[in-house]
Amino acid sequence: MICLPSVRGKQSTTLLFVSVSWAVVLVKFLVAGVNLGPLGIMPPMGAGEFGSAVALILAIWLGREWQEKSL
Repeated sequence: MICLPSVRGKQSTTLLFVSVSWAVVLVKFLVAGVNLGPLGIMPPMGAGEFGSAVALILAIWLGREWQEKSL
């Protein structure tokens, strides 16, 4: 499995999932409301929904960092 190195130099699987999730949410926000031809129109995504999604993604990553630091 692909793992990204963390700041401490250790391999971090969580960081990979956070990076991919962030990219997916950002792409979804950027193409919201755009007509994708045969796929139809992407549902709109407001700034509040985008902010909530990003906050939850960051909460997963920060929770992992906090847990690792307290060990």
